[in-house]
Amino acid sequence: MAALSAGLAVAGVAGVKRERWVQIALLVAIGAAPDLDLLWGRHSRETHSVGAALVVASVAAWQRWPVASTRWRIWLAVCSAWLTHPLLDALARDTSVPLGIMAFWPWSQEHYQTGLSVFGPISRRYWLDTFWPTNLSSIAREVVILAPLAAFAWWSRRPGSRGQEAK
Repeated sequence: MAALSAGLAVAGVAGVKRERWVQIALLVAIGAAPDLDLLWGRHSRETHSVGAALVVASVAAWQRWPVASTRWRIWLAVCSAWLTHPLLDALARDTSVPLGIMAFWPWSQEHYQTGLSVFGPISRRYWLDTFWPTNLSSIAREVVILAPLAAFAWWSRRPGSRGQEAK
């Protein structure tokens, strides 16, 4: 939801229904993509960084991913959507080593954490009895906090709203 909110805040909502669903799907996927690093065992490292966001946004703008109407808006929407993931991870309690995220890769290999616990921890230890209760509680907390932001971004940036031209 954070990625969708951030992306829509920059890109605006696509005017045609089919394009709107493609835009939503892409922004949500972009927001979840940093966790693909779980597949190769480097969670919270390079993909959770400003550097990764800049690379992915540049590829998206170059290839004209259908999230916005201009290359500049595509770049901003994708970069914003990607960066929500490491930001939210930094605002959650990290329970797995290395603690924190490699936020400033490639300029720094250091891991950073805020020390805040706005969002609950997410467990990757599926074999523990606490896996489902812990994760479902954290997901519910994120939905309660982020759903109003996503709704506002959608409502304020939809075609025909104040400042937006209807297509």
